[in-house]
Amino acid sequence: MRFLLASLLAAFLIGCNPPQDDVVIVGSSWMGAMPIYTIAATDPQALPDGLKTIMLVSDNSVIHMLGIETVGGAFVTLDNALSVNTFTGGDYCVAMVLDRSVGADAVIVSDSWDWQAGETLSVGLEESTVARYMLSRWLLDAQIPKEAVTTQVLLPTQHIEAFTSGKIDAIVTYQPFIEHLRNVGGKVIFDSAVTNISVVDVLILRKAVWSAAAPLVEELKERVWPQALKRLQQRDEPFWQGLKTLTGISGKDLERALAGVEFVHLSGQEAALDQLFASDIPAVSNYLVASGMQDSVAPLSRCGGER
Repeated sequence: MRFLLASLLAAFLIGCNPPQDDVVIVGSSWMGAMPIYTIAATDPQALPDGLKTIMLVSDNSVIHMLGIETVGGAFVTLDNALSVNTFTGGDYCVAMVLDRSVGADAVIVSDSWDWQAGETLSVGLEESTVARYMLSRWLLDAQIPKEAVTTQVLLPTQHIEAFTSGKIDAIVTYQPFIEHLRNVGGKVIFDSAVTNISVVDVLILRKAVWSAAAPLVEELKERVWPQALKRLQQRDEPFWQGLKTLTGISGKDLERALAGVEFVHLSGQEAALDQLFASDIPAVSNYLVASGMQDSVAPLSRCGGER
């Protein structure tokens, strides 16, 4: 775990001052983007020249980097992509769909947790749209009034201490951090496997860099991504060891974390993009407005062509 935290810190520092001539794509340490981080770590030559991928500490860090436009793009959830696109005035487009979360985003509580009407509930989460989306959906499902909830911003590196010390009642998080919390007694009480939950992860790029980034991103999508998924599927030993190191989990924990992610292979990209624009974006946009998380949402377009 210490190695993982050091790696994330180093990546964050690099990300604050990326090489000027490179197209830099950042992302949080979310399981859905791990195949790309892992192939970059175990086989750096697999990435096209001029393209850098950097794993940051948290969603908060990614959103910050996108907001100040110091990077070319990011691996983000659709909720976060729509929010970033909105507060930048429509500066981003969608290049590919990475995965769908089918249980890899969750609300974690202790085994003894039991909320009673009239009690105050303390919830730790990142300051991101997808975290607030998951919190909102859980409260609705559990029939817990928003007024009963206080929230505390927590980075993934703060989860264990906050959870084990009893400072919070619940944590909204994602894989692999779900497994870290399970290992200290946490249990999943609600997750993205619920039918009406839509957590989709995409690669977004700044429109201003798309013309320069396009050939690199296409190579990432058409060559690197399939190669990474193949190595993952085959449990290629160097790749698998790299994945264990980056996530800080192994064995059944790693298998369980991966089971909550449906990766979108190259052959399914067009269908996934069609679904994204036809149903996912309208549904998530409507929910963000209806729930009060956004006053309005700037629509995303497809990189290289309008949708």
